[in-house]
Amino acid sequence: MEFEAKSARDGAWYDVATFLSHRSLETGDPEVLVRFSGFGPEEDEWVNVLKNVRQRSLPCESSECAAVLQGDLILCFQEGKEQALYFDARVLDAQRRRHDVRGCRCRFLVRYEHDQSEEIVPLRKICRRPETDYRLQQIHSGSTASMNAQKTGESEAPPAKIA
Repeated sequence: MEFEAKSARDGAWYDVATFLSHRSLETGDPEVLVRFSGFGPEEDEWVNVLKNVRQRSLPCESSECAAVLQGDLILCFQEGKEQALYFDARVLDAQRRRHDVRGCRCRFLVRYEHDQSEEIVPLRKICRRPETDYRLQQIHSGSTASMNAQKTGESEAPPAKIA
């Protein structure tokens, strides 16, 4: 299992390369010393496990836009003038568009939780939370059933009875 941790330095989420050590705070909360992926020992940081460590968010594939819904907590790539980082955001709205040869063209209105700013972003800037895996399974099983019905000439639902 892969993890990500929220840095106290900038409030952004980073992939965890390794957990180096652990300790308990006076409150009893566990902390871990993490090394972030792509960073050296000078950037190691103590992080509260309960608040700032979680299973790694997953980049969205072009076919997964249907699983991103209004109200979802996502990890979103925010580009600023001086830095571009991943922050938690909520999906406020989804503008569904027809996909083309380049993939998903949908747009999502998000509100970043760290500064309450809003932005319209493409799917490529969104990482979904692993808790939404069940939605993809439902979508894929539904589309498989639909394709199987089309191949056999059956309709997806039984015909309505006429009284």
